[in-house]
Amino acid sequence: MSPRELAARALDVDPRSIVSVDPIKHGLTNESWLARSAHDAVVVRISNRQWASLQIDRNAESLVLDIVSRAGIGPEVIARDLQRGVLVTRYLGPTCAESQMVDPLFIGRLGRLLRALHSLQAPDGLREVHLPSVIAGYLDTLDTLGRTSALTSVDMRERGIARAIEIADSSSPCLCHNDVHHLNLVDREPLRLIDWEYAGLGEPYFDLASVCVYHDYSMQQRALLLEAYQATDAPRLAKCCWLFEYIRDLWLEVRASIPQ
Repeated sequence: MSPRELAARALDVDPRSIVSVDPIKHGLTNESWLARSAHDAVVVRISNRQWASLQIDRNAESLVLDIVSRAGIGPEVIARDLQRGVLVTRYLGPTCAESQMVDPLFIGRLGRLLRALHSLQAPDGLREVHLPSVIAGYLDTLDTLGRTSALTSVDMRERGIARAIEIADSSSPCLCHNDVHHLNLVDREPLRLIDWEYAGLGEPYFDLASVCVYHDYSMQQRALLLEAYQATDAPRLAKCCWLFEYIRDLWLEVRASIPQ
């Protein structure tokens, strides 16, 4: 089915009622479209074939979306077909500008959003995002593909796994997004998070680290985020920032190695 037909079916309207279907260009693991009728707007997402190699769990995402939608910090699911990789959600509005992410007031709102997320009751059966296993999975994929780089050197492997084990062994897992950046945020009150495909039961400081790494937060900006989050463990955040950057770079290497 076309994005127009999927949107029409989700909204229970005639396809001719969909007045526009525009591609959303910033997705890396999906193809997405913004479809509008005269009275509504939805995002239609179709997964591409890379998703399994990139350790995306669509079942976990579906479980989490139901929780965060009810909590008012994620999009409402209109329709889904996990077997076909189709998801239709209510359109929440344009994503945030990168410049917003360094504004002190916005950092405060972001810290409060993540605290609210991490306070939610995780659904039964939610997958655990076990960071040592995440690293091992990406390394195994790169080894299978015959890809070598500084990221896959013995020193980096050992350092990455050791850091991940250290964090995992001292973690208090909670519901996490694991990919927080401006293109996954919508500026409403409260802030909303979209694109939950890496969500799971994980390390809360890893969520904080994602935004710090993506937006190159200074020590002062990290401190503001921690203050709004009501936490004080700056050394743990620094370790998670290193770990997030390493995992992100492995992800990019895997994505670049998989045929499009």
